[in-house]
Amino acid sequence: MGSVALDPALSEQSDDGEIVLNLDQPLDPMTTVARSAGDVIVVQPDADGNFFIQSSTFTSSTQFSLVGLINDSGSGLGSNFLATGSLRISYNRNQNQTIIILRGNGNTVRIRIRGGDLRGQIGLNNFITSLTTIFASPEGGFDGSSAATPTTLAGALDIANSGNTIILAAGSYQEGLGTLTLDIPNLTLQGAGIGETTIAPSSSPVCMGVSIEAANITIADLTLDGSQVSGSSVSCVSTTVAILAGGSAASGLTLNNLAFEGTNPAPSMGSVDLPTTDAANGVELTGLNGATLTNLEINNADQTGIQITDATGTFSVADSTFNNSGSRAIFFEDVNGTVTVSNNSVDGALNEGIFLRNVTGTGVITDNTVQDIRYRPTPGGGSGIEGGIIHTNTLGVVNTTVSSNTVTVDPNGETLGFTGEPLLDIDGIEVNMFDTAVGFAIVENNTVSDTDDDGIDSDADGTAVLDITIRNNTISGIQDRGISFVSTEMGTMRGLIEDNQITGPDEVNTGAEPDGIGIRPRGESEMDITVRNNTVTNQGRKGIDINLNEDDETATDNEATANFLFEGNTVTGAGDRAYDVQVDQEGLATGVLRNNTATNSGNDGIRLNTENSGQLFVGVLDNNVQGTASGADGGLSFRSRQSTSVLCLRIEDTTSQNPSAANDFFFRRQDASAVLELFGLTMPLAVVGAGTTPLPAALTNLGNVGNSYRVQNQVVQVPTTCTFPASDFAPQLPSLNLPG
Repeated sequence: MGSVALDPALSEQSDDGEIVLNLDQPLDPMTTVARSAGDVIVVQPDADGNFFIQSSTFTSSTQFSLVGLINDSGSGLGSNFLATGSLRISYNRNQNQTIIILRGNGNTVRIRIRGGDLRGQIGLNNFITSLTTIFASPEGGFDGSSAATPTTLAGALDIANSGNTIILAAGSYQEGLGTLTLDIPNLTLQGAGIGETTIAPSSSPVCMGVSIEAANITIADLTLDGSQVSGSSVSCVSTTVAILAGGSAASGLTLNNLAFEGTNPAPSMGSVDLPTTDAANGVELTGLNGATLTNLEINNADQTGIQITDATGTFSVADSTFNNSGSRAIFFEDVNGTVTVSNNSVDGALNEGIFLRNVTGTGVITDNTVQDIRYRPTPGGGSGIEGGIIHTNTLGVVNTTVSSNTVTVDPNGETLGFTGEPLLDIDGIEVNMFDTAVGFAIVENNTVSDTDDDGIDSDADGTAVLDITIRNNTISGIQDRGISFVSTEMGTMRGLIEDNQITGPDEVNTGAEPDGIGIRPRGESEMDITVRNNTVTNQGRKGIDINLNEDDETATDNEATANFLFEGNTVTGAGDRAYDVQVDQEGLATGVLRNNTATNSGNDGIRLNTENSGQLFVGVLDNNVQGTASGADGGLSFRSRQSTSVLCLRIEDTTSQNPSAANDFFFRRQDASAVLELFGLTMPLAVVGAGTTPLPAALTNLGNVGNSYRVQNQVVQVPTTCTFPASDFAPQLPSLNLPG
């Protein structure tokens, strides 16, 4: 059929011709003969209810959109007319005319074309049941079949079917007073480029700029003007938003090369406040099954730049920029599937830059740049979780990768936020598992700088389980801990911290206590932690420490259990202690410090301390402590302080040479009932005052080197009740794979 002219006059001049095609079949193009144009004679609807379509000039190359013709006729038949209809094209040589008849749903649309010069030229190429590509311009006025004959955006949507592409010419599209609704599946809305094509609501505020209500819609290459998207003077059922997609019916959304312009003011000292409840998000997706968002420019969003919630499937936010967001830049919540946030730039956001909350399955946050995260407390005093990049779960199982990101919370070196208040509680990167969540995470190859709180923070509470590896990160200018681990309640953490470079701040803010690596097992939690091959330089307070003490916030006793290995680390210029291990309350810790170096510490090079009923079983093997300051008790300091505290100590092949310190080795058992037992002793070490007393044989025989030692209060005891960790002691390392 596609190879034969409909008008048989080309092959047989004496015959009339006719062809009928069901419109649910594809239309095959015909080869036509170039001839002169003829006029279309238009007849008004007749008494039988037949509709006659108005057209202008018909040539052999003219294409009619049948859907457009029907809709433009005012018949009200719509595109459903064609679903089960037929197309009949006939040529009558006696009347010198071609009749095109469309039948469907019991109605008829007739097009009559007169002109002998058109004999044989009307083929299937002239008719399009559904334009694959529809062209639109702000002015419109035509059928949309070509760039030269565009319709309006509203007209294009009227005639579009599933699978169509609407090409929007440059210009501003202000489509009435309401929201632009896209409810045609598999539709592509293609602009001429950012800054060339703009879709804007009318001058009256609306709740939504664009509403997505069908699956697999693509919007590309245009700008969305959000200046009129606001609930301030209209009643909005839900959050106002520039682009809203809701429900599984809108799944498979693709947004590419779009710009969104909101109205959030540029920050100045004291000007930033929480977004109002009617402030607009940039993009809000709810209940979808998958979406792809790439090359977006979201500027001055009045609230969150991109918010995706209650969703499943695969989501990607990539290669996009977010400037001056009124709240978070990128926010995922309650999403199960695979979430990838990659190669984005966030410059200016409130409290969080990139935030994944209760994302289960797989979360990948990589190659992003995040800076200028401003602090603003909520009415309750702050969300409690603020930072550049955050993944926090309270349920489910997730594999998380946070890699190759650059996070600078305070790039201008300010000590106050734009609100005029201190920059409080803003971490660089956080990975947390709370309540019943289970997480497997790797945080690697990131650069984090200039945060007022922790550089990289990881927490577990409730009955949550978190296996996490933090490695090869460069961390500097942190006002709290460069890397922080906290387990509370009955949480379980298995961690590996290795090959990180941590440099303290040039200036320490008032009240700040910057540590290199701080580890806090608390409550009834369990922690296995390996810290190896890290370099910590010029830290304002401690270099590397683990502290099982009372929970500062809840004032509950510590009954945590920890196994730790500090190995191959280098700490230089710590303002306080280079390595510090404290076990308090009813905490229980077993660990080894092996092959570490401490140089020029402001206090003890290595301190091991037990208090109350804390118990510590520890080996100090192959370490080197040099240049400890004069105010220190010793290069190495060991204390068991209360009657029920226990310190079981093994020291081998360790060098401590600190001319300015009181002693190289310092032992203090403050209570006669306290336990401080030293591996290898055959008789107690008697009390010896500060001075130049050479090391006893009990220490030198085990390969230790130092100039002097001191024993204060009570003798160091011969082992009777203690057990000591083996030299190859190692905690359980984290897993990076999901179970099963």
